[in-house]
Amino acid sequence: MTDLQALWAGREWRSQAEQWIQLVLESFSVRQTGPIEQPRIRFWSTQLTVPTDLGVLWFKENNPGQLAEASVVAALAELVPDHVVKPLAVEPSRGWMITPDHGATLASLRSSDYQLWARVLTDFADLQKALIPHADRLTAAGLVNMNPEVAANFVENQLLLHTGLPAEHPMFLSHQGADHVLAQLPRIRAAVETLRALGVPLSLDHNDLHPRNAFLPGSSTEPLRFFDFADAYWAHPFSALLVPITLMCEQWATTPADPRVRLAVGAYLEQWTDFAPLSALQASLDAALYLGRVHRYGAWLRLLVYADDASMSTYGPGALEYLADLTKPILSA
Repeated sequence: MTDLQALWAGREWRSQAEQWIQLVLESFSVRQTGPIEQPRIRFWSTQLTVPTDLGVLWFKENNPGQLAEASVVAALAELVPDHVVKPLAVEPSRGWMITPDHGATLASLRSSDYQLWARVLTDFADLQKALIPHADRLTAAGLVNMNPEVAANFVENQLLLHTGLPAEHPMFLSHQGADHVLAQLPRIRAAVETLRALGVPLSLDHNDLHPRNAFLPGSSTEPLRFFDFADAYWAHPFSALLVPITLMCEQWATTPADPRVRLAVGAYLEQWTDFAPLSALQASLDAALYLGRVHRYGAWLRLLVYADDASMSTYGPGALEYLADLTKPILSA
């Protein structure tokens, strides 16, 4: 197994990346004004910052499990150009992309006001609704399709992987643990029925939606620009609420019953009332959040296939927790 963090810290990889960066700069007549830095290396991705006469540019390469992000972002930039960060260049075969730095993110506001979260959620709903007709374009770019109809079968199929691992492996699942997951699948299938009856079409689930992944707009009327779509799926759009609800509860040391959480979520659901009454949308949320856990598990699984031993030990157990808690109530907890 290739140690991605060691690879990305190595001279050969760095030389290849910098050669491509120089080709991109030359093709756009952009001048580098300072040394290229590598602010972070994680097993899921690494970034390089490139100071230029047009401002700082960001280079990114993903873990092979998320190679398609560059192509997906390029497609999003064509379909919803006002809602995402447009890459200057992409190299699909290696998953490379260079994007401009749009400044501070919404997280820099350090606000505890629910309206910041409501802005993130409502702007993302606008993006999702605009993308509804474009499933074929995005899946052709490499966006993974997690149609709710296949969610239960996806989970069931992965159980053989986990139970077949050595007992000391961080992602080993005992037969008792597998039985616990299997017992939840009827509730996953019931959730799918609930969402099918609701009639809200599929769209993009960011799968890691929070203020750190949205840039501050230049004015109050400009839409937010979102980035970091490596975990994304084509799926039920409401599943995108799992991470925001979880983080709001952590940020405010509260529960989903908190009026601030409900107001932010309510603002998001209001954007979808042309498909169903608000009461019906609210009643469907737990079903969508169950599927959100499937998406979080799936995103980690895509990465962990390529993990070094240390990263597997650190992150593997957390991925399994999403399976164990698939249908643990969230809003009614």
